Amino acid sequence: MDKILRTLICDGQVSLAVLETTELVNRAVEIHKTTPAASALLGGLLTCGAYIASSLKSTRGSVSLTVKAKDGDGAVSVSADADLHMRGYADGTCSHTLKCGALTVVREDGFSTRPFVGTCEILSDDISEILETYFGQSEQIPTAVALSTEFDNDGKCVWSGGVVMQLLPGASENSIWEATNVFDQFKDRDSIAGRHKVLTDAKVILEDVFRPYVSGEVSTLFPEYKCNCSEEKIRDVLASVGKAELLKICDELGEVKVHCHYCNKDYIYGRKRIEEIF
Repeated sequence: MDKILRTLICDGQVSLAVLETTELVNRAVEIHKTTPAASALLGGLLTCGAYIASSLKSTRGSVSLTVKAKDGDGAVSVSADADLHMRGYADGTCSHTLKCGALTVVREDGFSTRPFVGTCEILSDDISEILETYFGQSEQIPTAVALSTEFDNDGKCVWSGGVVMQLLPGASENSIWEATNVFDQFKDRDSIAGRHKVLTDAKVILEDVFRPYVSGEVSTLFPEYKCNCSEEKIRDVLASVGKAELLKICDELGEVKVHCHYCNKDYIYGRKRIEEIF
């Protein structure tokens, strides 16, 4: 089961999140039948979105992330709520390169009427570096990220997850040095051949690498792929369009079709169903 383990390390001056999102990524790939390149981008962004969503303070909070590649070569969008219900889709060809594109994050904190909107230019194809750049530039939070999403030859995700660490305000030089040291240790261990037998479980990563540094309780969160569309919501949207306009579309096209990009589902309405709405 996918999970996010969150705690404090280094005398409570550094936040740590260990993520495991393999099932989440496989569900997204299954729904959208994405190409290998698009699967990698969508999977990486879902993991980033899961981390940011796990930081939301209000049950009414939500977050969306959008990556637009250079020269209009596709886009990837991910949305999540405070319950870690994740959803996303890839639009366009989504080649392997993201350089010179842009990442935009829209976060509703649930407390204010206006969302926070942050954006940064993408200077790397590495999703970890992109997230580090975003937090450094848009939120001014020193952040260390080591995320990866890997697939086998059949396109199945065999591992998605990693580690995100952020300095809390007033962190001491000693805590910064200690956090940097343990983060480097994780990255070294992460590169060992055959690591899938050891470091592909969030609990194992926490116990094997970070346990000596933990200085707070460990909370466990469970992200899952779950779209928020429904027949009721679609009916409300169609009702706002108006009966006459819907019947006109039905006369021209034979039906009214509403497509949800996130779950790749079509909602079909013929004349009888349109009449029932009103």
